[in-house]
Amino acid sequence: MTQSTSLRIASIESEPPMEVSKWLKLQALVDFQEMISLFDALGSFEIYLTGTVTKSGEGGVSREEFLEVYQNYIASLMKGEVPEDSIYRPYFNAIFTVSSDLLYAIPVSQGRQLIRTSKPVVQLQSHSMDYSLLDEKFRPMVFGVDSISWGIQFSYPQLFLDPKTKEILQISENEMFPNTKLFRQLQKWLRKETIPTSFQVENEKINVPMRLGKKCLGWINKHPQLLKKHLVVRI
Repeated sequence: MTQSTSLRIASIESEPPMEVSKWLKLQALVDFQEMISLFDALGSFEIYLTGTVTKSGEGGVSREEFLEVYQNYIASLMKGEVPEDSIYRPYFNAIFTVSSDLLYAIPVSQGRQLIRTSKPVVQLQSHSMDYSLLDEKFRPMVFGVDSISWGIQFSYPQLFLDPKTKEILQISENEMFPNTKLFRQLQKWLRKETIPTSFQVENEKINVPMRLGKKCLGWINKHPQLLKKHLVVRI
């Protein structure tokens, strides 16, 4: 159940899609308690569903609702069960922003809308990875029946095209780009509270940049998709 919102209304003609590039991307699987800790570290921010059609005037997600979905996702992995994709994916594809002023709604049909962004926000994406036997490499953002669900990818762009002046701007930490500070806080927390993941593949240890929360170490090898592929996390 999403929360009611009061975003400004626009149209595709009046407000073309935001143009950004050079994304920084961080993939991480963290424990439920670690996700609570991350939310506390980020301070004040709002959550919105932007990758799906919502009812007009809705689309906001409370922290409590997001955390409940995340708790159930982690609980499934800890029990050796594959989480139900249709339940968690909309939330894992949401956005974090310090202000709803950077968002607007486009009506798409009677009583329905799409929420879009006019300035950079922290973009979430449901993250899965896979291991290839051919070249013995792990790759992020791979989706398929044999992929391994691994939390969330957090992304933030570094370049922004000003829609009025057509000038390409470096996204920095200032009033024009208020979510830059939010993303940097996220980076800082991930560096401190998570570690790069090391997998034991047969007799070889392979380190990957996809990160793992330290509190996950007690249960991560119960992950059903790791078990299916005979992969073991070794730190």
